[in-house]
Amino acid sequence: MNRWFPLHRLRLVLLAAVLVVFVSGALTTSTLNLGAQGGAWEGRYWNNRDLSGNPVLVRQDASIDFDWGGGSPATQVFTDNFSAQWTQTASLPAGTYRFSATADDGMRVWVDNVLIIDAWYDSQVRTITADVFLGAGNHTITVQYYEAGGVAVARMGYVALNAPPPPTPSGNWFNEYFTNTSLSGAPTLTGTTTNINFNWGLGTPTAGFPADFFSVRWVRNLNLDAGRYRFTVIADDGVRLWVNNVLVIDQWRVQPATRYTVDVDVAGGAIPVKMEYFENTERAEARLGWERVSVVTPPPASGWRAEYYSNMGLSGLPVVVRDETAVNYNWGYGTPAPQIPVDNFSARWTTNLSLAPGRYRFAATSDDGVRVWVNNQLIIDAWWDRPAQTFTAEATVAGGAVPVRIEYYENAALAEMRFSYTLLSGQPGTGGQFPGTATVTAYRLNVRNGPGVNFASFARLSNGNVVNLTGFRNADATWVQVSLPNGTIGWVSALYVRTSIPVGNLTPITGTTPTPPPPTGALGTVNTGALNVRTGPDASHPSITTISNGTTVTLLARNASSTWIKVILRDGRQGWVNASFLILNVPVGSLPVTNL
Repeated sequence: MNRWFPLHRLRLVLLAAVLVVFVSGALTTSTLNLGAQGGAWEGRYWNNRDLSGNPVLVRQDASIDFDWGGGSPATQVFTDNFSAQWTQTASLPAGTYRFSATADDGMRVWVDNVLIIDAWYDSQVRTITADVFLGAGNHTITVQYYEAGGVAVARMGYVALNAPPPPTPSGNWFNEYFTNTSLSGAPTLTGTTTNINFNWGLGTPTAGFPADFFSVRWVRNLNLDAGRYRFTVIADDGVRLWVNNVLVIDQWRVQPATRYTVDVDVAGGAIPVKMEYFENTERAEARLGWERVSVVTPPPASGWRAEYYSNMGLSGLPVVVRDETAVNYNWGYGTPAPQIPVDNFSARWTTNLSLAPGRYRFAATSDDGVRVWVNNQLIIDAWWDRPAQTFTAEATVAGGAVPVRIEYYENAALAEMRFSYTLLSGQPGTGGQFPGTATVTAYRLNVRNGPGVNFASFARLSNGNVVNLTGFRNADATWVQVSLPNGTIGWVSALYVRTSIPVGNLTPITGTTPTPPPPTGALGTVNTGALNVRTGPDASHPSITTISNGTTVTLLARNASSTWIKVILRDGRQGWVNASFLILNVPVGSLPVTNL
């Protein structure tokens, strides 16, 4: 027999074995990646850009992986100016997951009611990622999308980057060290540590590891009794802290060593905690501590549980604890109760609001400081002295009993604290009737998505039509927010309506249009001897510092004429510089416009 045949047969057998191993490895990798997905998505589609009203289509989508081009998701859906929402509940093992959103135009992604990707603005196709650590168990994922015009693309997926082991029985922190500032890729070092209490100075965490441009993630379950805990972090540079899978501190920026605190209510048991940190250059420091500051009593079945303190720091035991129907006070020069001083006091209100699913706008008016948490996430943080001012923030809730906490302090002189909320796509949720009506005086009046002619019009009213006022106006009282008969919320010009109450009595809303973020990695280099950094976008504003030739700064925004650029310095301060004296690595027109 020819000796070539058995040799050829042996080669075939070896080749087949190699192919089996290769295919098996490929399938294993594919299975691991696909295993991060949680099955079909419930898709809802609207023929408007703000997910308002009833959807025109509800269906099950196998994945969020669409490139409709210039077409439509279905015959019932418009080719332009439509929106969609997909929801999924996924059972996932503990680990870090990378969520990737690719969209033309806007997309937002929530995990367990925490917004992790917010790109809600018109744009060409772009991809945004976010890395999130999730504990083992079920997690609700919500994706919202809108298409403005032109081509339409919507893709969102997530994969497990790694699966760190659960905390050791001794209660140590599991840590991952990365040789970059974004916790990306595989960690260079892993291990455990008993405490997060590091001051590396100008040195390195360990021999052979870089002293600059690194990042760290620490994960642990804390066994805590029920109560309110004060978490304190100190970081140089960036830091983020999650408690019970909710982001409670987000200071991801270059800064000197800075202390941040937050109070969090926990039900007790094993509470997952995660801290992320990055070091830019020079000194490096990262610390975390916590203490129980009070035993939390559950709020009443309806209304608010109010706690008043005879100091400005909500410290010690409250001097008055009582139930109140609303947070709507103007004490003037007086006091909430005889036991409470006229000045230098603080208060905390807690409740569970019964809310329908949707996106809400929360408003807090205070003199002096105020903080508001919704679903244990800080959405308004205005903790400083000032005359009465209104702050607003938007949040999406899944519905049901939503925990809300308000903290307030009064320093001196006048004292005022008011709180309200409005369902943006339905009836207001302020707990009472509409404050008044608006009667149209123009022949035709456009109803717009926001307070200005630059916002899209979605409805039109006629002379004599009467609509309800929601209780809100813009800052200069030229636009008022109204509720149409179908429950949709919109804005109309105050010049063309006759209101039953003075427009000036309505609550002013500021910051209703979020500024789109600057391009990733947008940098500028100084090309003059010494460049003034000013508090505003022209030479009339005072200079806060100067930066020298060759200094590189991060670009944040520009003014409307692109003559001034807002930057962030290495020490974390922000200011404005003359655009003529910077060499940019991105087109100046790609920066968002702001005057703030």
